[in-house]
Amino acid sequence: MTTPAERRERFAVLVNEHRFDTDDPLPTGRDLLELADFQPADEHLLFLRLADGMLEDINLSERVALDRPGIERFLAMKADRIFFLVIDGRRYPWGAPEISEAQLRDLADVPEDKVIWFDPKFGKDDLIESGETVSLKPESVEHFFSDDRPAEPRLVTIKLNGDDVKIPAGIYTTEMLKKKLEVPTDWDLDIMAGDGSMRALAPGEQTKIVKGLQFVSHVRQGGSS
Repeated sequence: MTTPAERRERFAVLVNEHRFDTDDPLPTGRDLLELADFQPADEHLLFLRLADGMLEDINLSERVALDRPGIERFLAMKADRIFFLVIDGRRYPWGAPEISEAQLRDLADVPEDKVIWFDPKFGKDDLIESGETVSLKPESVEHFFSDDRPAEPRLVTIKLNGDDVKIPAGIYTTEMLKKKLEVPTDWDLDIMAGDGSMRALAPGEQTKIVKGLQFVSHVRQGGSS
């Protein structure tokens, strides 16, 4: 025979897409952060995902009703301040000084058949490439917009031996990239890593070309082609 405590209703929530259960129908923001093991809670921000896709900032002492139809979804992150950004005319709060293309896409539910552009104040619109991040400023609201993905590959600027070169964005094998950059087939083509180090691209290796990549070509050392 079950006890009254065992028969108590449980309420499910999703925090960063992970499910947690509680028997409290009206938990505070602090309760939810601690439930999802975001501790200490006062060093984190909590946002409620509304039915229309927007985010609502939930204070630590604010209570959220969980006895409504459906599972409430939350976004939690370690942060000490809120940044704001606008995507397609809708303003969203954010808890980090930078945001990635994937996070922008998820935040505003931008489909894969669209691209996201950064619309800096007094600047030129700039396409946000896959894997790219954009810095946010606490004193201003950054603007973004989505648009149909272009049918033709976009030209991006990379560096080869210190010089700017424009080539279509996309995925290249080492051999395709050498041909596009007019690098002799028996030379090495090195790519610069995030820490500034260089490594030679292996034969057949696939490289996703996005703006800002840096390459150096040189006569192969220590072996034959």
